[in-house]
Amino acid sequence: MDMFMTEDSPIARQSQKVTEETISSARNYIDNGGMWSQSGMKDEVSKYSMSVSMYRGGARGYGRPRAAPPDLPSLLLDARICFLGMPIVPAVTELLVAQFMWLDYDNPSKPIYLYINSPGTQNEKMETVGSETEAYAIADTIAYCKSKVYTVNCGMAYGQAGMLLSLGAKGYRALQPNASTKLYLPKVNRSSGAAIDMWIKAKELDANTDYYIELLSKGIGKSKEEISKDIQRPKYFQAQEAIAYGIADKIIDSRDAAFEKRNYDEMLAQSRAMRRGAGAGPQAAPSGFR
Repeated sequence: MDMFMTEDSPIARQSQKVTEETISSARNYIDNGGMWSQSGMKDEVSKYSMSVSMYRGGARGYGRPRAAPPDLPSLLLDARICFLGMPIVPAVTELLVAQFMWLDYDNPSKPIYLYINSPGTQNEKMETVGSETEAYAIADTIAYCKSKVYTVNCGMAYGQAGMLLSLGAKGYRALQPNASTKLYLPKVNRSSGAAIDMWIKAKELDANTDYYIELLSKGIGKSKEEISKDIQRPKYFQAQEAIAYGIADKIIDSRDAAFEKRNYDEMLAQSRAMRRGAGAGPQAAPSGFR
């Protein structure tokens, strides 16, 4: 019992090895090729699962994977696709702005595809759940990027999301056939407080409204006065109506190139050739794999 009561006991040494990093799924994937190991099984793990031999080495087909598999947003980002699929809150803005900046740095000569299915800054009860200034940060980043931004309404684009749809590259603002677009004026939730605080909120609402209408005018091509009059009450648009109003340019078609196509047959042939000539040591992955 004494050996377990000391600071240098086997239990203490084992507990020191257990950290947030060592038990993460990424570390397990790298160390064990996609299968959780058990004591005494690490060297014989391939006997218990056919999938282990496929996981080991990832796309390289040999050796141990060098990194954990990418998440879905990363795979979409590899095709220069960004997706706005929830209300426009700070976390959404942080991700989209970072994606735009990276893609614009990576290759400013290629377009960025922004797919939108967002209620904007309000929910179905017309309650403000996001922030207009977050949408303006995304809009300013779109204008800042050298890459053209192609926008697609793939469900709904309401309020500030509809404004982002209209700010895509002219001729490349698309909608799916059953997509819905709605424009509405910014608002603030009901609140109480000192008169000066209410006055400050009213001034902020006026500024947000002016900027919203200004950006819509830039995207749609109509005067601010006309747009302001049209959206005093929420205004819905079906796909063809949104095109006629100037929010979008076309209904997306299956023949439209959503992103740069890759020749996966050629990539597979390169991978097989590399495995045949791999020899003992690992080599660099073929171009196209990331």
